[in-house]
Amino acid sequence: MDKLEKYREAIQKVLTEYYEMTKNQDRENREIEASDRLAFDEARDQYLWFRFGWDDKKLVQHIIMYLCIKNDKIWVEEDATNLCVVDDLLSAGIPQSDIVLGFHHPSKRGLTEFATT
Repeated sequence: MDKLEKYREAIQKVLTEYYEMTKNQDRENREIEASDRLAFDEARDQYLWFRFGWDDKKLVQHIIMYLCIKNDKIWVEEDATNLCVVDDLLSAGIPQSDIVLGFHHPSKRGLTEFATT
């Protein structure tokens, strides 16, 4: 299996596990018609877990997690969870040197142990 295929599989596996783990959480007796969704675009290497729908009279549009592959590295662009996606990517065999914390400003990325670009 080549590197990109390994990275695609790791991202999809992690996001699917998170989605399955959280999709049935209680919504506290409120009228919520919002639901979590996954979108995987392997042709463009974009992977998204998001929430969309209605919470009573309020439209819900929320990115929960967004990862992509750019320049042979996994970019974690958004992680609005406490699930530690980076730890799970490392456990899947992705090296720190191939993970970019894109949610950090470029000037701050060098302060981490991960790739900067």
